[in-house]
Amino acid sequence: MKENEPAGARPSGRRAPRRRILLRTLVGLLVLGVLAVAVAYFVPVLGVRAITVEGVARADDAAITRASGIREGDNMLRVDTTAAARNVAGQAWVERVTVARHWPRTIAVQVTEHDPAGVLKQGNQTQLVDTKGNIFLSGAAAEGVPEFRNIRAEDSAALHAAATAVGALPPEVRAQLEAVEAPGESSVKLLIKGGKTVFWGTAERAAEKAEATRIVLTREGTAWNVSNPAMPTVR
Repeated sequence: MKENEPAGARPSGRRAPRRRILLRTLVGLLVLGVLAVAVAYFVPVLGVRAITVEGVARADDAAITRASGIREGDNMLRVDTTAAARNVAGQAWVERVTVARHWPRTIAVQVTEHDPAGVLKQGNQTQLVDTKGNIFLSGAAAEGVPEFRNIRAEDSAALHAAATAVGALPPEVRAQLEAVEAPGESSVKLLIKGGKTVFWGTAERAAEKAEATRIVLTREGTAWNVSNPAMPTVR
């Protein structure tokens, strides 16, 4: 032992080889990890095998798949889901859309379609209005959708009132609807197949008025007023 060397001290040089081995191992693992990611990203090892489209009833799912810009065989890691969703959002009937990876090899497109409330006719042109009062498609009609009459396309308040009324109706009542009139936002009237009419007035308390409409249509009388849904009257 050298003079002044603490008892039990070991040469630090013995630890150096171990540290170098550990460092080399870590560097090697890091390099392998980077190479694995690079291979997966640039080489289509994980190619898209399937593209699924859900939530479509009226839209064209094949057109949606094409619009997404994603193709079978594309690298899963390089698929731009944000751009794909933006492209699909421009398709007819599509209100909202999400595009997501479902590992290992599926791209899922989930669509929420516009719910058509009425058909607005302006001369020879037709426009579809959804239950939020938005015109979302021109030059097309939809089976089972009532006509919006005496409503101006530029009167957004009246459009919204008519659309809200339709959207609030239960399916069995909505199926009986022939047309909706709304010359103003406070004068909504439902025209029922067979000749009955139901005056709503405004679209406020829509859920209550929808239930009142369902009830009065089971009773005698052809012209009802549910503007006060707690006290429907025959007009």
